[in-house]
Amino acid sequence: MRPRFRRRAIAACALAALYGSAARAEPARIFRLPAEPLESALLRFAIQAAVSVGGFPAAGCSGDSRPVLGVFKPSAALQRLLPAGCGFERVDARAYRIVALEPAQKLQAPLPPQASAPAGPVELAELMVTAEKRHEPLRGSPFAVSALDEREIVRLGASSLSDVASQIAGVAETNLGPGRNKIFIRGLSDGAFTGRTQSTVGLYLDEVPITYNAPDPDLRLTDVERVEVLRGPQGTLYGAGSIGGIVRIVTNPPEPARVAGAAAIEGGLNEHHDRSFGGEAMVNLPLLQGRAAVRGVAYIDQLPGYLDNPVLGREDVNRGHRSGQRLSALVELPGDWEAQAGLARQSIKSDDSQYVQGGGRLQRDAHIAEPHDNDFAMIGGRLEHHGSEADVRLAAAYIDHDLGTRYDATGAFDLAPSQIAAFDENKRVELLVAELIATSTSETKLRWLAGAFASRSRESTRTRLDASAWGGPSRPVYDRSDHLEEAAVYGELTYDLAARVTATLGGRLFATRVRTMVGDFGISPTPVPQVDGRLTDTGFNPKIRLSYAFRPDRVIYLQAQDGFRTGGFNAPAQADGQPGGPDVAAYRPDRLRSFEAGGEASLLHRTLRVRLAAYLADWRDVQTDQFRASGMPVTLNIGDGRNSGVEFEADWLPDTHWRVRISGLVNDPELTRATGAFLAKVDIGLPGVAKHTGAFDVAYGWNVGPGWRAELGLQAAYIGRSFLTFDGDSASEMGGYAQARLAGSLQSADWRLDAYVDNLTDEAGDTFAFGNPFSRARSRQATPLPPRTFGLAIRRSF
Repeated sequence: MRPRFRRRAIAACALAALYGSAARAEPARIFRLPAEPLESALLRFAIQAAVSVGGFPAAGCSGDSRPVLGVFKPSAALQRLLPAGCGFERVDARAYRIVALEPAQKLQAPLPPQASAPAGPVELAELMVTAEKRHEPLRGSPFAVSALDEREIVRLGASSLSDVASQIAGVAETNLGPGRNKIFIRGLSDGAFTGRTQSTVGLYLDEVPITYNAPDPDLRLTDVERVEVLRGPQGTLYGAGSIGGIVRIVTNPPEPARVAGAAAIEGGLNEHHDRSFGGEAMVNLPLLQGRAAVRGVAYIDQLPGYLDNPVLGREDVNRGHRSGQRLSALVELPGDWEAQAGLARQSIKSDDSQYVQGGGRLQRDAHIAEPHDNDFAMIGGRLEHHGSEADVRLAAAYIDHDLGTRYDATGAFDLAPSQIAAFDENKRVELLVAELIATSTSETKLRWLAGAFASRSRESTRTRLDASAWGGPSRPVYDRSDHLEEAAVYGELTYDLAARVTATLGGRLFATRVRTMVGDFGISPTPVPQVDGRLTDTGFNPKIRLSYAFRPDRVIYLQAQDGFRTGGFNAPAQADGQPGGPDVAAYRPDRLRSFEAGGEASLLHRTLRVRLAAYLADWRDVQTDQFRASGMPVTLNIGDGRNSGVEFEADWLPDTHWRVRISGLVNDPELTRATGAFLAKVDIGLPGVAKHTGAFDVAYGWNVGPGWRAELGLQAAYIGRSFLTFDGDSASEMGGYAQARLAGSLQSADWRLDAYVDNLTDEAGDTFAFGNPFSRARSRQATPLPPRTFGLAIRRSF
């Protein structure tokens, strides 16, 4: 036994003595234990069980613990907690000793879930989430969170966030193209276009934010442990840019305890006779006698094309290519410290855009191709300490995000109507972030969380009108540079007012500073002064929550919390050389306050999990990105907004054969006051989000032989109608469609074969009524669903 652990075991013994005299009978207790390094898990177990634990480390007994949630006797909880190869002896009523099991006693590697389970009811698997910056069981969490683990991501055939968005209540994405989309949660949309406003949803890769106002980089969900969605404004824990909520992509960490690997290949053929394929691989290698490990991931996708351009005489113009790599290393340091460092990069190259205009369902009449590049890179690390009183984590990262877009700008600006021209925009976003956070681990009535956050971003944007290839001019439109700095301290206190009643109070004190410089106005016929704008903003974001737990997996709660975004500056209206249109020099910060009531319950012997929430959000000075008549962007405060709604999710696992998931959102997003700065109507909804959405997922599985299991599943989703813009123009109406996926799989412990049909009914719905700001006035634009696609995938793990 290491001296440090011996001291902690003695301390746990002393704590146990405070709970009264020893008794031979084991009292049942509430356990909330995350999966974590085994030594930390045993300390947490000793505190929650009021017992002492000795005998660790034991040779052959190592790795991560299993999560435990519920009311158990300590012996039962410890049995659930220990990984394979570990056992225990009960010394007396208040003490346990950890022992290593003999090889014959060790558990065999498990087959895929349900592979050989007996018939009858089975419990839904437990899943731990860290959306609120501490390990919490998904079951019984007193806040609106959803999560899909790696098994579910694979089963749904999801390669990116857009593939799972419709199966998570309240989550929506625009559909401009790979690496070009905006995410919305709970109908809180600031507009369907991506521009200067900070995102309404914070997107995180593990512990760090990876976007500011850039679109979703569309990272492939390869070797991902889970995807978490935290709904509602998260200004207290996450700061600016989380008005709608948070999406966290949590990757699988390196594993020092074992060698592991996986590989997969996939191919598809759509009704337009265009092929697609993809491949991915992962390898995990332990180092330093099991005290360190490295994990590498690589993948490649050939994205299918299905649109034709008769004007250019080309077919399948919107093909694309995605490739990426991740590499991470983890080392266990003395004194219960752990360090991890890693890098990730991804490149998406689309040959053309994916909207249709001036033709049939799958045709476009653009004069030039409109390619798009999205290159994402991140390097970062974390240093973490698991303690008996508190966990401490320091995380930092540098993100470099480069985007290049070309639009057909034929006839735009002061060019002749027939002059073919391109509008090129190249943007580089550099983001440096760091966060220090400490969370209490002792299970006393009072728990706490405290953190400090700092970020600095620099965004450079260069735009150019280029007609040189067709005998015309080539001139800059504008160049701009934006700098944003943010610093904050925040914290939360959670206190058990009674055995079943818990209160949480939180707050974030923040300060932001923005500087924008815009110049080089090359197409304006008259001189335009350069912009050099500066803006500071400070404030405090509170949070309050009250929850009542009927039992650990049945809870109701009331909550109020805020979200905010910083302000900024526009290029002058005269920079586009066109008369008219709003001339808004600056836009103000906006604020959102949300009130929420909800709950979760596990029913029918924990085979059914139901989550329900109702909310009301009040949004002041709504920022939005729009376009002037010339097609140039402008950001402004369009007015005040509001949304109220009800969301629900249910997972049911009645036996080892069936699994059913349903989810939905009914809400009423609207603009309640328009400033008049831009054409807008109240009471028609907010752009790009439907008032009604719903989804279901049903699967049936059965054993087909020793160690093999087959499954047949059907997923479907409905997206209600919405408008592209605040003016509610009928030409911008979209949505009102349903789509389905039929899939079958055959799997063992090491192999998995999937066959599927996407867009089963070959639905032709309009997913996004936009594609090009310079040609919107010419005729209606629409983005159809990809045609029906047939595919196969093979996976191998070892």
